[in-house]
Amino acid sequence: MLRLFLRLYVILALGLAGAIWLVNYTFDELLPEANEVYNREALRGPAYGVVEQLRPLQGAARDARLAELQPHYGLHLKLVPRDAVALNEREQQLLADGQLVVRGDFMEFLTTIDDGPQLLQIKLPEEPKWLYLWAYGFLGVSLAIVLYFWVRPHWRDLEHIRLAAQRFGDNDLASRILLPRRSTVRELAGHFNQMAERIESLIANQRELTNAVSHELRTPIARLSFELDQLKQQSDPRKSRALIADMYADLGELEEMVSELLTYASLERGATQVTRENIEAHSWLDSVIGSVALEAEAAGVQLSLRTCEVDFIQIEPRFMARAVINLLRNAIRYAERRVEVSLVKFGSGYEVRVNDDGPGVPLEGRAKIFEPFLRLDTSRDRRTGGFGLGLALVKRVSQWHGGQVEVLDSEWGGASFRMTWAYAE
Repeated sequence: MLRLFLRLYVILALGLAGAIWLVNYTFDELLPEANEVYNREALRGPAYGVVEQLRPLQGAARDARLAELQPHYGLHLKLVPRDAVALNEREQQLLADGQLVVRGDFMEFLTTIDDGPQLLQIKLPEEPKWLYLWAYGFLGVSLAIVLYFWVRPHWRDLEHIRLAAQRFGDNDLASRILLPRRSTVRELAGHFNQMAERIESLIANQRELTNAVSHELRTPIARLSFELDQLKQQSDPRKSRALIADMYADLGELEEMVSELLTYASLERGATQVTRENIEAHSWLDSVIGSVALEAEAAGVQLSLRTCEVDFIQIEPRFMARAVINLLRNAIRYAERRVEVSLVKFGSGYEVRVNDDGPGVPLEGRAKIFEPFLRLDTSRDRRTGGFGLGLALVKRVSQWHGGQVEVLDSEWGGASFRMTWAYAE
């Protein structure tokens, strides 16, 4: 705190001294006429009073009268010969007009008495040096006191932030900063808390993902190991070909899982930049439906577009298409006979609705199905296929577009997945 205080104090002191010097320089050098007029007007009355008392007198009587007046004025009064003073044309004109001549950094004044050979010289008393020292010293102490009471709460709050960052760096991921509302760095603390929550969430998700990946990979790898053992012992070429086909299927499953993991990981850590494009909605949605039409036909499910209420949408087409395809595949997997898709305007954005006539999703599981590798124990489980990443990808894509995804009951008693996203700003 001391270092911060001293640095700020030196900067403010130098700035204040520079400001005072600049003001004096402005009046003395850049605005001399205005300053001269001000000082002339300020001293015009006292000068007039002295001149009026000296004008009727001459010689020694005038000197005596000036000596009598001197103690009653806080000015230095003196009679000087006109010839002893070097006057320029402007000063001579001012005296001829009956005005004061201002000289000597506005500390000396000259005026005529009776157009005679003498001038009245008036000098302001010099200001005591100790007064300046005392004034500037008092100003410096006052500045230090004010600055101290300003720096102290700032330093205290910054120290809270520093300690919280140190605890967070020491793996205390739950470390947060609580500052009073009047704190000027409260917004900074809020950003730190947001960052800490995001990092804590990412690390927790990473741990869960790592554990889940190891569990998910174990099954196809175990099958491959078993099939290799069977292949070594198999002498029938037809059975060998069947085993090889099964191994290729397991490898395809592994490849598909790795692809899903890479896509999910890129969305989770924000490594891919979302660049929205203005897309013709109906043709885009037709192409998305067409990409899963064969899967629907093979499953005996009627897949159709119910409505498309918008002409153009602003999306990142690749990831959004992937999200809608995942919703459609999920619906096809569990539907009995039909799946319908709709694209509508919804509040301040858009909404894609995918309805099926399957068994639906129980209330207690509607939040879980959007988490990676989490499956329900009822109708929607691993036996129907998938890795538990499809709906997690849908959630991430929707969040990237400023929206969300939820599941409700469809009009046929099945599931109604609704993914919303906001208009692009």
